[in-house]
Amino acid sequence: MHRNPPDPSGENILAADAAVATWKEPPHWLPAVFHSLAYRNYSLLVIGQVSNSLAQWVDMVARPIMMIALTGSAVQVGLVAMARGVPMLFLGPISGILADRMDRRFLMLIAKVLSQVVNIAFTALILTGRLEIWHIYATAILRSVLMAFDQPARQALLPSLVPPRLLVNAIALNSGSMQVVRIVSASLTGVMIAVWAKAFGFAEDDVRVFGGAYVLTVVAYAVAIIATYMLRVPAGGNAKHTNDSWGGSFLEGLRYVLHNPVILGILILLAVQTTFGMPYQSVFVPWLAIKVMDIGPEGAGMLIAVSGFGSLLGAMAVAARGHLLRRRGLIILIALALYGGSLAALGLTSALPLVGVIGLTLPLLPIITLFLVGLAQTSLMSMKNMVLLEDTPNDLRGRVMSFQSWDRGFQTLGGGLGGFAIAAMGGPFALAAFGATCILGALVVGILMPRLRNHN
Repeated sequence: MHRNPPDPSGENILAADAAVATWKEPPHWLPAVFHSLAYRNYSLLVIGQVSNSLAQWVDMVARPIMMIALTGSAVQVGLVAMARGVPMLFLGPISGILADRMDRRFLMLIAKVLSQVVNIAFTALILTGRLEIWHIYATAILRSVLMAFDQPARQALLPSLVPPRLLVNAIALNSGSMQVVRIVSASLTGVMIAVWAKAFGFAEDDVRVFGGAYVLTVVAYAVAIIATYMLRVPAGGNAKHTNDSWGGSFLEGLRYVLHNPVILGILILLAVQTTFGMPYQSVFVPWLAIKVMDIGPEGAGMLIAVSGFGSLLGAMAVAARGHLLRRRGLIILIALALYGGSLAALGLTSALPLVGVIGLTLPLLPIITLFLVGLAQTSLMSMKNMVLLEDTPNDLRGRVMSFQSWDRGFQTLGGGLGGFAIAAMGGPFALAAFGATCILGALVVGILMPRLRNHN
């Protein structure tokens, strides 16, 4: 079945969907910026997302540090980042179709339970000192496979858990909660690695130093499973049943995207951002912190936490005032350009001498640029999700949101390219080049796709 894109006037399509969560006034003690948390099922979704993100962020910080400790190779760091997302490229369409055919909560629950099984096995290998390089790659791939099925279902479910006029607030709060997790987990991971090594007398290249961090991921996944189990999807929260073939369902979603220049433009921008921007977390920051700034795993965690503070500020601003923003397409373009410029500045300032501040020796300029990276990143992601969910009908949301899984695949491709770029030109200049590419992408899409630029 062919679907026409939404009216270009900007009337959002949520009004066409059945209302699945009724409006209610927030408790007097709850600030308006947290209004969406008054809805039980949305709160459970956030708790599950926070716990899931905690496990993912610990792994995202620890795994590249683990690879650096075991191999000392930037190429290996990039390749393991690539292994994390290649399945997203192939499984994204399938997971999106499932999210539009199955009970979305059940799909999320199965994905999380199986992720926990993989996680427990990986943690056991670390604690017993039996971990080998191929285990790092294999578990990265398995976790990526399962994430591919969790993400579209979770994102497609969100609009059914709050009233339409709270969607902006709900998306921003969801992003903000993940940034709090990034701040805590990034800092905590580096500290836990150092403390665990000291407490048990492990050498820096002994994989058992990562044991404490991965025990934490097991606990976090358990909380995510419980929260997802307790979640109840309102009537209308799942897509309508369809007898279309899998191929027909995929083509329906693809046609919808290709005939909607706003959604297509956003997905192109995301491909640029995830390929050339997101590898800063999994490749560039760990490498720059350990090999260029010489501030170790704790410093790498601190730098990622700084970007989390910027992201948190951006998320809270969108949660409070996002519903008042117009020209959202232009905001997305500006946010990507700022994001790329901040990454380029991070690369160029990373080799500068550390600065003494209040008795501490810190990479001051990289800290400032990473704060701006986080601020731009969350503004971009919140606005992007807002437009995608508002402009897509409920029975297509799983498929449209699954195209973002391709962006996760592009992120891993970028991680691999980042490793080779570091080997070829050094970390600082490689990151500067990646940031400049993000700026170029925003300029080109903004010029060639005026419907996105003028989307209101």
